[in-house]
Amino acid sequence: MKRILINGDRAYLPVDGMNRCLSEMVRSLDTLVEKDKYVLVIPSDVDREFCDRIKDLRNIRIKKTILPHFRFWTLIYIDIPGLLPGRIVVNPANRSSIFGGGINILHDIIPLRFYGERCRRYLRTIRRLLYTSDCLIVPSEFTRDDIREAKTRDYKIRVIHLGWQHYPDIQEDEGIFNEYSGIERGSYYYTVSAVSPHKNLKFIYEAARRNPNRMFIIAGAMNRGYGFEYSDLKNLLFVGRIDDKKSKALMMNCRAFIFPSLYEGAGLPPLEALSCGVSVLASDIEVIHEYCGDAVHYFDPYDYDLDLEAALNTKVSDPEEALGLLSWDRAAQELKSIIESYGVRGRLSMTSLKE
Repeated sequence: MKRILINGDRAYLPVDGMNRCLSEMVRSLDTLVEKDKYVLVIPSDVDREFCDRIKDLRNIRIKKTILPHFRFWTLIYIDIPGLLPGRIVVNPANRSSIFGGGINILHDIIPLRFYGERCRRYLRTIRRLLYTSDCLIVPSEFTRDDIREAKTRDYKIRVIHLGWQHYPDIQEDEGIFNEYSGIERGSYYYTVSAVSPHKNLKFIYEAARRNPNRMFIIAGAMNRGYGFEYSDLKNLLFVGRIDDKKSKALMMNCRAFIFPSLYEGAGLPPLEALSCGVSVLASDIEVIHEYCGDAVHYFDPYDYDLDLEAALNTKVSDPEEALGLLSWDRAAQELKSIIESYGVRGRLSMTSLKE
């Protein structure tokens, strides 16, 4: 019998977009697969939030390694065991085996587009993914087309759109309003974003500067060492990385959610906002149209003079139209079909790679 090893190396990190994809794909796969045929391998120092999301798995076996995550963790616990007969390796988070092959998910090529030689190690990882994957999966048609344009090569790529159904399960923690007593519910704009150039937080800074009577709140981690100056604005609050419960409380009580990103592989936060009935102002970029359709208020992310209230008055479609097209269950079913079509010698048939 084939044994599928799912690489859970990122489970030691606080939950982000890729960890979200890993946990929710696994949770949905668990309802579809044979007992103990799939094994999720995670380090001993697994993040508590991630652990809570997977604790009720019934069919996928969780293997927690003796050691915490370290540089060669994936090599020892995933790559080498993946060489054994009958083993199939699935890397859900921008990873690939040092020996090549496997079913690998590449979420975006942001380093190629924004950082270049400043992220050499990550660039090598992406190039290995592109050249050695038996099957490369991406979360959007935009990312698939962007890879082909950037690398000028006809890669065999499968698109699996992500879901949003994890968000209604999160119980908001109203305690965040006690931590920051100056937040007036219903009047502030909210943004969830790491601090990186492609996230375009300059837009939020400029919006706050032009609207001193409105509060703007940003939740997210500092990323790749890039920061931005906000200390001179009393109406711009950066709360840093907070857990899902506190973030949802801020989401549920905001005037609108702003997503000013210049580039995304998919972009889950606008979907999360739509799922709880929050108005969304989003960058007019291709991938957001692919995921959110006409359900959000689009704006030019380079237009720092944008009138936010006027933008919120533009007509949008019913969010249910966009939300109804996406689900973690559908994504898991597509991933399972790819895994089950894996050949005896570890290669997918050409028919299984048709888009």
